[in-house]
Amino acid sequence: MRLRSVSDTISGGKTVRGRGFGIALMTVLFCSAFQFFHSFGKAFETQPLAPYLLLEVTLGALIVLATVTLTMALASGRLRSLDLFFFLFPVCWLTLSAGFAWFAFDQPLIYGLSEDRRILTFLYWFAFDPVRRRYGLTLTDILVALAACACIYLIVAIGLQIIVPDRLSGRGIPDLDTRRLRMSAPGDCFAIAFIAGLMGCLVSRRRTLSLVLAVAGLIGLLQVAQTRQLTLAVIATALIIVWLLRPKWALTVGLAAAVAFVATIFFRGPIMFEQLADLLLPNISEFFGSNLAENARVHTFGIVTRSLVDNHFLGLGAVSLLYDGGLSRLYGRNFFINDVGIFGEIFRVGFFYAIFVCVYAATGLKLWQRIESAPHRVIIAGIYLFYFLQAPTDGLFYRLGYVHAFLFLLMSAAASRTYQKSSLAYLTPSQPAASLRPI
Repeated sequence: MRLRSVSDTISGGKTVRGRGFGIALMTVLFCSAFQFFHSFGKAFETQPLAPYLLLEVTLGALIVLATVTLTMALASGRLRSLDLFFFLFPVCWLTLSAGFAWFAFDQPLIYGLSEDRRILTFLYWFAFDPVRRRYGLTLTDILVALAACACIYLIVAIGLQIIVPDRLSGRGIPDLDTRRLRMSAPGDCFAIAFIAGLMGCLVSRRRTLSLVLAVAGLIGLLQVAQTRQLTLAVIATALIIVWLLRPKWALTVGLAAAVAFVATIFFRGPIMFEQLADLLLPNISEFFGSNLAENARVHTFGIVTRSLVDNHFLGLGAVSLLYDGGLSRLYGRNFFINDVGIFGEIFRVGFFYAIFVCVYAATGLKLWQRIESAPHRVIIAGIYLFYFLQAPTDGLFYRLGYVHAFLFLLMSAAASRTYQKSSLAYLTPSQPAASLRPI
């Protein structure tokens, strides 16, 4: 009996060390997926092509990894439906978008592939999922890796802002403007971290991890990412979450905010409105009067809708402004399809977009139904809510492949029983199994 106890203790220690290594490896993968290396390379003016070359190398490595994984699965007869989904989804999207652009505007395929290549970040699934399964990572372990990634991002970014602010790219912004030092690429990492932390504080007993996620995410959004659209979407998501989960808190905070708002108007009304407009909507004048016709986003929306109607919603592909013979020949270069979010995605693939959405929803719901923990569902649903709110201006799929790989990773971990099985190895005879609770 004693020998068996010693053996269980040794195996348990090895499992803990293995999971620690798995968390560290997942942290590195998250840094790559959330563009840690890309964003810091882009922040400096010395090597402007380096981050783009890094992106191409990363996408090439993901393609090789996905191809090898599927080939080995086919050879062994163990092809998983999720692997097939994450491979076929970006490949079919890229084929349709590049093909439609070639068919509609005689645009060479290389332009369409280059324009929509970020959809290939869906292939991060083939890096995330094997690590999770190999080391038995739970949803809590994945959130620990996310917190580590966000903290690394935050420490390095703020350190660069303090140590070498003169070498960061100014992007034409005045020296004293805090936006001069912003790095918008990690915005998704900080937003997801904050939302997961907020949800964890509301529904989980693991308050330390949740507080680290929330604080790192909030500071990163305000000090590093400094993206108004992302910050507003996070605020809206947080308000909806608190209203649904803690209505009394929402009423209390809302009442306090209303009193503070009335007091501020009473003392500094005109100044406050001017500062609020400058902070949240710096281009608010574009939406009024004669400037409406000059608004690039409204201009692009008109081009997208007219082109789709004229083409019977068949799709016009991934149009590149680098190709002079394409859509830019008709409308010039004062438009950017990505500015109109979900409508730009529909412009790429037409009515096939509905098929992509349905396939994605069916695959996600199949996995969602296997999640038994209500707190896990709440955390994942909160992150999805954030991206649904951004869809009208940011889209759902085009540049967010790595986000969907991350979300399915969370759902797979939450639906897996690995945590329940592996956690029993750490129990001593005095610890009942019922005392273990995941997030």
